[in-house]
Amino acid sequence: MKPITLYILATLVLAACGRRECPFSGNGDSRDSLTVTADILLPTTPVRNQGDSELCWIYAMLATIETDRLAEGDSVTLSPLWLARRSLEEQATDRYLSGRRVSLRGTLPEAMRLLERYGIVAWDAYRPAEPSPSRSAARRAEALSYTFSRHRKGLEQLRRAMDDALDSTLGPAPRNVFMFGMEYTPQEFAHSLCLPGDWKAYTSFTHHPFRKPFAVEIPDNRQRHEAMNIPLGELLSMTVKSLRDGHPVAWEGSMAFLREGKEAGEFPESNATAALQRQRQRLFESHRLTDDHCMAIIGTGHDHKGRRYFIMKNSWGKDNGHGGYVYISERQFALSTIMIMVRKR
Repeated sequence: MKPITLYILATLVLAACGRRECPFSGNGDSRDSLTVTADILLPTTPVRNQGDSELCWIYAMLATIETDRLAEGDSVTLSPLWLARRSLEEQATDRYLSGRRVSLRGTLPEAMRLLERYGIVAWDAYRPAEPSPSRSAARRAEALSYTFSRHRKGLEQLRRAMDDALDSTLGPAPRNVFMFGMEYTPQEFAHSLCLPGDWKAYTSFTHHPFRKPFAVEIPDNRQRHEAMNIPLGELLSMTVKSLRDGHPVAWEGSMAFLREGKEAGEFPESNATAALQRQRQRLFESHRLTDDHCMAIIGTGHDHKGRRYFIMKNSWGKDNGHGGYVYISERQFALSTIMIMVRKR
């Protein structure tokens, strides 16, 4: 089928960077604020608010795909709730059979797996209520699967009960996507945005050999998704090159190092790649570099000293940060990143 192209002549700009010069407080103190001038600023869709849903991994991956489509001349907004529902349905079955607990947490590769398997629908067709009902839906999925397993009611009855429970909690899910008088299945719509395997995960740790993939050992990687292991310098250059080519990058890592806080400050100020590689490995092995958040990288900028910053689109609403956007230095990126997702070209 031909890609769905939505030619919308509109200028989408960052609320935080309307004049391309953005004040940013590196440590939350306005007395230490700095000015970052954007060098690359990709168009993007509106900032969303995940609330308390723990679904940043879905929000970030879909925000990245949305910006990628804008780079290709398309405009789409995608439904995180659709993928969250499919994840809960899968986990209810898994809970019934294996006893493993239901969770709303996940990774960027898991969001892509769900999209490739179940497709996607538009934001307006299946949008989350406020406050987000996903925690309530997760609790109901947990309770139903546990009860049905104890009473040996069978998977078919569980799935029917789950449909009813999720319909009442999240709302009925649409069956198809309608755009410009055309009808598509969620899978057809997803394949118009990207094909299976288009997006690939990369990471950088020294306890595994470089140039080989491995399942990153983080609690949220329950499905054991693999990322290609490459040197840190290549991870940085790959991120910058993708942005220079006009395409965003999905980011997963630790918020602890997005400000020059106590733990990051334990290490000497150094931008040498080899030193940063050793430092991030020490942080990971001491369980301080964790995967507690995901965002979309949609640009780069520099301060008055020429230091580069990555412009990140967050999913905590427009009142958080600078219109919903965050800036991190290259050093912070090196110390905080668990993995990235880049579209293969």
